[in-house]
Amino acid sequence: MKKALRTAVMALGFAAGAALAQPGIEGGTDGLHQINTKTLGIGNMTLGTGGNISTSAWGLSRGGVFEMDGKRYSYNAADYSQAGNIFFGMGVLDFWDIGVVLPLYYEHANSDGPSGDANQWTTSRGDLDMWMKIRAPFKSKVFSLAAMLDLYAPTGEIGAGVRPRHVWYLNSETYTSPFTAGDWTFAAGLVTTFDFTKVGYPFRVNAAASYVYPVDLAETNALVYAAGVNWIPKKWVDVFLEYSGEMRLQSKGNLKFSPMNDPMLITPGFRFHLPYNVDFAVGLEVAVRTFKNLGFDHDKEIEGCDDVILSYIGENGHTATYCYAPTPLISGAAVLSVRFDPFGPKDTDKDGVPDEQDKCPSTAKGIKVGSDGCPLDSDKDGVIDDLDKCPNTPAGSVVFYDGCIDTTGTRLKAEEDARNKAKADSAVSANARALILDLDGDGILDDKDKCPNTPAGVPVDSTGCPMDFDHDGVNDAQDKCPNTPAGTPVDSVGCPMDFDHDGVPDHLDKCPNTPVGIEVDINGCKMDSDKDGIPDTQDKCPGTPEGMPVDSIGCSLDFDHDGVPDMKDKCPNTLPGIRVDENGCPLDKKEDLDQLKKGIQFKTGSATLTKSSFGTLDDVAALMRKIPNANLEVQGHTDDKGSDEKNMKLSQDRAQAVVDYLIKRGVEKDRLRAVGYGRTMPLADNVNEDGRAQNRRVELVPFEK
Repeated sequence: MKKALRTAVMALGFAAGAALAQPGIEGGTDGLHQINTKTLGIGNMTLGTGGNISTSAWGLSRGGVFEMDGKRYSYNAADYSQAGNIFFGMGVLDFWDIGVVLPLYYEHANSDGPSGDANQWTTSRGDLDMWMKIRAPFKSKVFSLAAMLDLYAPTGEIGAGVRPRHVWYLNSETYTSPFTAGDWTFAAGLVTTFDFTKVGYPFRVNAAASYVYPVDLAETNALVYAAGVNWIPKKWVDVFLEYSGEMRLQSKGNLKFSPMNDPMLITPGFRFHLPYNVDFAVGLEVAVRTFKNLGFDHDKEIEGCDDVILSYIGENGHTATYCYAPTPLISGAAVLSVRFDPFGPKDTDKDGVPDEQDKCPSTAKGIKVGSDGCPLDSDKDGVIDDLDKCPNTPAGSVVFYDGCIDTTGTRLKAEEDARNKAKADSAVSANARALILDLDGDGILDDKDKCPNTPAGVPVDSTGCPMDFDHDGVNDAQDKCPNTPAGTPVDSVGCPMDFDHDGVPDHLDKCPNTPVGIEVDINGCKMDSDKDGIPDTQDKCPGTPEGMPVDSIGCSLDFDHDGVPDMKDKCPNTLPGIRVDENGCPLDKKEDLDQLKKGIQFKTGSATLTKSSFGTLDDVAALMRKIPNANLEVQGHTDDKGSDEKNMKLSQDRAQAVVDYLIKRGVEKDRLRAVGYGRTMPLADNVNEDGRAQNRRVELVPFEK
């Protein structure tokens, strides 16, 4: 009962599933085993759980056998093991994350021997991993770099389990404890990310490696590594392929340096980005050593075990030896996590506009701002409302630094009088002398200052005008995008205009009114991966070959719904349910309307069917009875001999004659209709007898009610 309850508890604990005998999901948002350089941001947090599960006894020991107290035993074939964790991460600064991972393990090591008494069949914890990730400060569109530091505390249970969960747990002098190193362990490494989504390609590549140093000198130094390629076909899902593992870097005692006997996994899978910042990833872990023994031969599995024999001591002094299994041969893995900000949106300048929406994130305290976080300038005169003494200046007016216009010349005269008075007064005050030399205090003498009313503190050029490095009309002090290419239209903060906020500047945007939230291409238009004219968000058939005509939902046109697109269909009038070949033509010629119509003949100049037509029409009737949901339009056509009125009547009468015959042969009247087209729809020229013969015809065309 105790063991059954233990099994049930661990099964519930694993329900979310995730990665991790090898590198964990420490702060990452890609795949299972990958670590990327992305950080959470100040105050943001992540919380989750995960693990992997194997149902083979070979995941406990090589060959599933062990010796205990001098006797040889085998684990049950259906035994299995799990490795899971609970993890938490937090952004300390924009480039600095910290976190903790608590491993949880379960071994269902049942056998005909004393495995349960030896604490091999057990539930327990592992060594607590406290980690830190610091992203490098340099900027690159695609490449980024980060450093990883880990400190493992010896919190795992000693003398429990079977399979060592890390290579640095292997002890060359005493007994190996599968769930702990038994002492502190340090690790340091680098992480790289190549994010090609930044330049329009849906791929991201991550690689990471860490050097692991256990304090216990009986255990080996190790290398932990992981790499992954992620394809992002949609914003809500990633498809990934990973290679990860651990490698001992030295031989110790009877444990020989043997990279092929250490963990190496290939993991394909999917990661789903769900609403409310929830991520769920699932994958299949395949050990590289599996490919050495695809036949699962027991003798081949235990070859080379002399280099990796482990000694173990469990409860009540039971001792065991067995061949080290670095990982299960095949296991399932998953991870579930959620990201959140417990403190709400940030507002660095306390202006009431969150930083993520604030285009002027450093506004001085007390300044009134608009919805974009920038100081209000109601009359658009270049002077913010809080400094504007004339807040209703007409549009286009040239104003002084206080926002007012000198309409009478009084102010200009007063300034001129002040200069003259200052020149005549030898005891001029310091302020007056400043007025003589530099009225606006920008460091440019007034006689050379082309912008004599520059606001205090604004950097100016050699002519006294506000600095504007990229010449976009927004001075550098206010310019949030100081390197805008020449001629690019900009907004009030100097950034390229982007009316629809899709990330493509207006001067490059060929679709400037894209709705908010829609994924766009480099031209600012809705993504259309297969170039069929239907955006991906509406395209139900996203892989249509280029040039193929499609309907309103992006699928190839198929008039007769036989699975062959109209462009390739040589028999476009096939009835529903008929088996067709690759050209869209019925495999049974008696089910091919295009063949059957050729056998419908009339006596010259009349609507009387020839006797040779009856067999063909009987086949048509049988086909219609076989497919009760099919409807047929019989179309009559003539050449250009005779009057239009005569030809129209003759074609209608012939079509009706066919319909009347089919009704007599048991086809419901409401499933048929006769239409005469006269000479209005020729197939060929009427200049010779061959062309006229082609035009004198009956067409059998399915229709839908």
